[in-house]
Amino acid sequence: MKRRRVDLAKRIRLLSRALDLSAGRIPDEVVNHARAVLDRADQRCRIGGDHTVVALAGATGSGKSSTFNALAGAELADPGVRRPTTSKATAAVWGSEPAESLLDWLDVPRRHHMGSDDDLDGLVLLDLPDHDSVRIEHRLEVDRLVEMVDMIVWVVDPQKYADAALHTRYLVPLATHSEVMMVVLNQIDRLDKKQRKNCLRDMRRLLDSEGLVEAQIMAISATTGEGVEDMRVAVARAVRAKKVQAARLHADLDKVCQHLLEVTGDEAGQVSQDSVDRLVEAVCTAGGVDPVVEATREAYRERGHYATGWPVTSWLSKIRQDPLHRLHLDLGSRPKKELSYEPTDVQRSAMTARVGVAGAKVDTAVRSVASEASKGLPRPWADAVRAASLSNRKNLLDDIDRAVGSTDLGVHRGTGWWKLVRVVQWVFILIVVAGAAWWLVDGLMAYFQYHISPVRWHNVPVPPLIVVGGVVAGIVLSLLCQIGVRTGAKAAAHYAKSQLRANLADVAWRSVVDPVNDELDRHDEVVKILFQAS
Repeated sequence: MKRRRVDLAKRIRLLSRALDLSAGRIPDEVVNHARAVLDRADQRCRIGGDHTVVALAGATGSGKSSTFNALAGAELADPGVRRPTTSKATAAVWGSEPAESLLDWLDVPRRHHMGSDDDLDGLVLLDLPDHDSVRIEHRLEVDRLVEMVDMIVWVVDPQKYADAALHTRYLVPLATHSEVMMVVLNQIDRLDKKQRKNCLRDMRRLLDSEGLVEAQIMAISATTGEGVEDMRVAVARAVRAKKVQAARLHADLDKVCQHLLEVTGDEAGQVSQDSVDRLVEAVCTAGGVDPVVEATREAYRERGHYATGWPVTSWLSKIRQDPLHRLHLDLGSRPKKELSYEPTDVQRSAMTARVGVAGAKVDTAVRSVASEASKGLPRPWADAVRAASLSNRKNLLDDIDRAVGSTDLGVHRGTGWWKLVRVVQWVFILIVVAGAAWWLVDGLMAYFQYHISPVRWHNVPVPPLIVVGGVVAGIVLSLLCQIGVRTGAKAAAHYAKSQLRANLADVAWRSVVDPVNDELDRHDEVVKILFQAS
């Protein structure tokens, strides 16, 4: 018997956890069959006891019931034409310990208690209906018990040991259970020595080719008793070893593991950085990052010109609508009296309302993420990954809009010096107004021939000098400030771009990448559990 690194109870828990994680992601028939096997294994473990259930199975005319009687040493089953029509198995039980709960679980009502036998104590021997019976209920009973017993002994005859129905329906599907299987060639009294040798050699070759390399082969004659004692000894050895039950259940769990691994595949890992980068680029395009960044640069320039320019001409910048205002963005940075709605409102704007092509690029990038992430996965898991990538697709454009609309574009950063320049500009305006008023008064006095000596500076009248000086100073200051405004606009554009990309990357991760990675993590956890349970 094979040694196992994980005990039965732990394997059952691990496989149950794997099934819970896989639910909805692998075919229902696989899940249902696996759960049935796990439930059956769990129930067999709970019943426990020292009994080993050995079932004799065979085709009509193979001598199965005669073999059962020969092993029992009593006429318990009616062979041949005298067999009853019941679809239930017959049980022979050895030992003083009761096996009622086990037989109740097996649903075997026909029971014979054989008393104690040093060699066979603990054996529950079942005589199953014929697996090729014309009665469907007989075949169903065989199918049911073959899945539940600890050890299976297939009784065959020289004419039908290679019967395709037996091998295709039972032996090949149970190849993983060969260590708890025995194939007995009955009716050897009808063969000479050479024929026996040839039959046994051919049986061994056939079984090995089907993967039943550990299945034991024996030859008997239930009629003459030849080989029956050897068969009894082999069965008694298996009962005394008390490892058949665990070996059978482990074989069942091995098969569950195999099926689950087939529909789960190998570990998948995480979404690649290249896929994430392509998705982020598509989301940034859909969010209109480049147009918004350019609008931020222009808005900073216009606001800077309005705030630091010569007041006589800077008001012209107010005629044009603010670039960010046109996009319904950064409304909170404008004077409250100019707001037509709350700054926190995020509308289908300006940017994402006209990105049909960009939206298609987002769809393509999302499909690319799912396709690359699910590459190599079995179809059900690949479909689950694709479904995860689209789980937030309905709200993706809204999330993009919301991210763009809530981003601090930095258009109001580093603008504190504007106020000081504004004050200075208005001081220059006041100087110009004062100079103009003085100049006007001097003109009026001269017009009405009031003789007043004009104030001069280096022989130049002061009033016009004040006016010209104030205008020139304001214009020069405005031109000098434009250097700072352009520098600030460049910084604001850089800041806006970094903030927009960061917020939109977060949308890409939350809406697409994280759900896909969560699905891949679930898949890889199942793979890890299955390898632990193997």
